[in-house]
Amino acid sequence: MYQEYQPHAILAPYIDKYWEVKGELEPGSYMKILPDGCTDFIFNLKDTGNLEDNRQFIAKPLHGYFVGAMKTYSELLVRARSIHMLGVRFTPCGLTVFTREALGEFTNQRVCLQDLNLLFHEEFAVWLREKATLGERLLFIEEYLLLRLKYAETIDKQVVWTAGLIRQAGGLLSIRELTDRVCLCQRHFERRFKHATGFTPKEYSRIVKFRRAMDVLRQVSRDNLFNVSVDCGYYDSSHLVKEFKKLSGSSPVVFMSLPEDVPITYLDV
Repeated sequence: MYQEYQPHAILAPYIDKYWEVKGELEPGSYMKILPDGCTDFIFNLKDTGNLEDNRQFIAKPLHGYFVGAMKTYSELLVRARSIHMLGVRFTPCGLTVFTREALGEFTNQRVCLQDLNLLFHEEFAVWLREKATLGERLLFIEEYLLLRLKYAETIDKQVVWTAGLIRQAGGLLSIRELTDRVCLCQRHFERRFKHATGFTPKEYSRIVKFRRAMDVLRQVSRDNLFNVSVDCGYYDSSHLVKEFKKLSGSSPVVFMSLPEDVPITYLDV
């Protein structure tokens, strides 16, 4: 039901993936959306409201939403039997090439595009619905983004470099090590990092470490839980379990049964 698609090479530094969720669901069931360190624009292509959370967010028919940086999982209630959503997932810092807005203002928020002037228009979901195929929709999005790229904002290269360093190290570098490498004082560094990503460096490192552990767990058996914990930077298996409960709402064991080649964005509850 969930598929990902690669962006154009010119957009690859800014767009992580395009994605589509399309299919039949059981009304009354829940979906857990997992944090990944990115921000998303989501377009509901159905003429029904089909998802809602405990903060009165409802995915209205033919509306678009911006989802800010998520520090933990969120749980969505399925309200309709059919779902069709198209998303644009931006890399950490990637959205800042299109806007000067401080992404730290949108952390843990879902904002309807009719209430926000941030890259995509309110009517964008309607325009996408009018396209006949997925290929046409993705092409429409890419042409729009490539046009906007002509008016690109200055991107914070130090933050981009540091975010890449955090990912390369699996989230295991301390804040002192990061500030020493970027040659900035901690307060100034953290302010710039949160402006560009929506996270503090510590929060982003935590998400990166969680995602790395999640991927490793999919390749091992339950007998290796302690080794995975230590290798991924947790004190022990109980620390790993505690972090997974906070960030995914599930035990690490759940991830051991998931196929390695299937991207994990959400979990069915």
